Amino acid sequence: MRLVEVDVSSFNRRFRVELDDGAAVEAVLYRGDTLCVSSQVGCAVRCPFCASGARGLLRGLTLEELWGQVEGARGLGHHVSRVTVSGVGEPLHNHDQVRAFVLRCREQRVGPSLTTSGGPLPRLSEWLALPHNGLTISVHAGSEATRAALVPKGPALAPLFELLVASLPALSRARRKKVALAYLAMAGRNDGDAEVDAFVERARPLGVAVHLYAYNPVASSGHTPISRARYEQLYQRMRTAGLVVRMSSQARIEANGGCGTLVAAPSALARPERTLLPLARTPA
Repeated sequence: MRLVEVDVSSFNRRFRVELDDGAAVEAVLYRGDTLCVSSQVGCAVRCPFCASGARGLLRGLTLEELWGQVEGARGLGHHVSRVTVSGVGEPLHNHDQVRAFVLRCREQRVGPSLTTSGGPLPRLSEWLALPHNGLTISVHAGSEATRAALVPKGPALAPLFELLVASLPALSRARRKKVALAYLAMAGRNDGDAEVDAFVERARPLGVAVHLYAYNPVASSGHTPISRARYEQLYQRMRTAGLVVRMSSQARIEANGGCGTLVAAPSALARPERTLLPLARTPA
């Protein structure tokens, strides 16, 4: 496999990760030292605003392919001190390989974190207790209907938050601080006051931080970003309601590093992977 630099901006460098079977995914180096890696070729969650799952799931990456993204970036002369498994793929759907990768990162003194849509829930429960530097759960909704539309193959909100309410108190304070929720605001989809307030009501009892992300549009998705003014209004609304909210960094705002913009290209010879994971939504 090899990494090919395809885009450079003020804060980020974007790479095409060419795999030995002819498939490809993408990785991004944020701010010169944090590498966002992909965990699968494609994604079965199929969020409609996200380019990563547009072609479905082909296969999971191996440990060697995961670590190869770190070594590939270093081989191009870049320093990597932190890694986030937040690129193409759902990490919990490639549990064994991602777990081994996170352990290798810690052994090599590279701080690992990951982003997940939350399912399967038994695996999320396990990841809450596993050693990592951060676990961000993509929620993007306050109501079940909006969650089902935006994260169609992730767990429903009720069982997801029930698990978090039950699990977080058992964690140490230091480990709870490593858990966060993500809310990616999109115009006309989840940016209404009622939707945001419903999310706040679910999130507030958990006592964890919220990443309020600005949306970088994906071609042909039909989803659009909110205005900067509206974004700041939502930030203040969540803060006033008692949440600890973090705004998108400049690196996240840039088009080559935005949430959901990374793509996967299957090999012409490959066939979609038959998944045995329980990908259907968990009933509320």
